[in-house]
Amino acid sequence: MRLLPPILATCAALLSLLHGTAHAQEPVAETVQAPRRINAPSTDVGVGFHTIRFRTENGGAYSLHGMTTTFDYWVGRKFGFMLHAEAFFPMRGAQTAGGVGYRGSLRQDYEQNWGLDGSLMVGMHHDVAPNVHFYTGAGVHLQSLRLNDATLSAIEVISMGVGGVARLRYDLHPHVHLSGIVAAAIDPLDLIKHRNRVVVLFPVTFGVSLGAHF
Repeated sequence: MRLLPPILATCAALLSLLHGTAHAQEPVAETVQAPRRINAPSTDVGVGFHTIRFRTENGGAYSLHGMTTTFDYWVGRKFGFMLHAEAFFPMRGAQTAGGVGYRGSLRQDYEQNWGLDGSLMVGMHHDVAPNVHFYTGAGVHLQSLRLNDATLSAIEVISMGVGGVARLRYDLHPHVHLSGIVAAAIDPLDLIKHRNRVVVLFPVTFGVSLGAHF
């Protein structure tokens, strides 16, 4: 009976030690703040100025200028996918071919004056500042142009080449941003088989857009 109190005291000490160890092994809940998704998919819609210069097989040189509407899409992290698309409407133009020149308003002289422009690209994202991001991309470019009239010579082009886009984005809100865009390309391929094919075509676009990211 004399050994009973020491045994009970030892058991109590062991239970207390085990209980303390169990509490020490319990995980401590930590509050982890979700990182800001600055590289989330973003979509932009805007307006700008589009100019085209190209040469044809007979030595003719053409330059067209007008307003354009733009659409841009980005998805990725450091590297990603970029899409740039335009619907443009040439307003002024100039032509020199075979000693014959033209300079005037395409809206007045042509019944149809419109074009489409697009680029599918691999892009990169650069952090400039906490709310400023810079995107660059390069890839395949495709452009279609149509000027048609009952009396004047029609101009139709579907060209293909290499294009690039540079876009500077400023975040106005966690989900809204403003962007400035510069797009350019060089197209050495004319996909239409006609007598006076395009030898090389240079389109350039300057624009501003408003976009959303999530």
